[in-house]
Amino acid sequence: MQHYDIIPDIHADIDRLTRTLITLGYVPGSASWSHPEGRIAAFLGDFIDMGRTNRSVLTLVRAMCDQEHAVAIMGNHELNALLYHRPGLNADGTDDGYMRAHSAKNRDQHQTFLDEFPVGHPDTTEVMDWFLSLPLFLDLGGLRLVHACWDEARIATIMDRRPDGLLTNGDLQEIALENDASGFAEAVLTTLKGPEAELPAPHHFHDIKGHRRTALRLKWWQSDAMTWRDAALSVPDPETLPATPIEGDVAFRAYGAEAKPVFFGHYKRLGTPTIDAPNAVCLDYPRVTCAYRWVGEATLDPQNLVVID
Repeated sequence: MQHYDIIPDIHADIDRLTRTLITLGYVPGSASWSHPEGRIAAFLGDFIDMGRTNRSVLTLVRAMCDQEHAVAIMGNHELNALLYHRPGLNADGTDDGYMRAHSAKNRDQHQTFLDEFPVGHPDTTEVMDWFLSLPLFLDLGGLRLVHACWDEARIATIMDRRPDGLLTNGDLQEIALENDASGFAEAVLTTLKGPEAELPAPHHFHDIKGHRRTALRLKWWQSDAMTWRDAALSVPDPETLPATPIEGDVAFRAYGAEAKPVFFGHYKRLGTPTIDAPNAVCLDYPRVTCAYRWVGEATLDPQNLVVID
């Protein structure tokens, strides 16, 4: 059985990436990093933005994938980049000619990537092609990888059109408008961004960056988290949320207790990395570098959760 080392969101931080690989036992070679025991690195997406070393991170990860020392899936930042750099209509209703509006907010979120890969540059076009080669999810037999949410119904919706989980250029405009009646766009967006629900008015919260939000990310892997407060994700102070049951039009399906282990990132968790459920773990902790050494277990083992710093 192949063993995997699951590595979450890197966000253009080459030091974080190399520190993780070294801790997990990988060594640099002439073609790429590799593990002397033949283990495979499994990357959960979000390779770009925020940090200042987008090109270095992409070069290292791509080399590992090319040499079959790693597998990788798409994150929402890769999808956002595809839309930002593709001509078309956007959900903001602006006429700037791109599928993701070139607004001040979107440009700020993407600026460190743009500093290295400007719009229209041949290098940028080539990287966008690589982003499209990343599947939205992977089922590797004994484990699953997804950036934000593994929902069986939404995975099935995607596979009905794209059995290999790979988007095409023809899918992007549909996703950019976020109003697809077939449900394909919604399935893709939830897979990469997670399920959300609007808090009952007038409740709101401020996220880790201080932005005021009324839409709440939900702990889709915990079937017993049925109040707004208990189900909350990425909220610095959950005590400010209502302790009332989740109600309304919320597509909230818990991950099956008997399903194979699923690994995901995306949620910018606070505190100490921990196993979220016997078969589910979020590894995205921006303030604490971590990874998971998977050796074939069906029930996740806290001893295999590697906290690096």
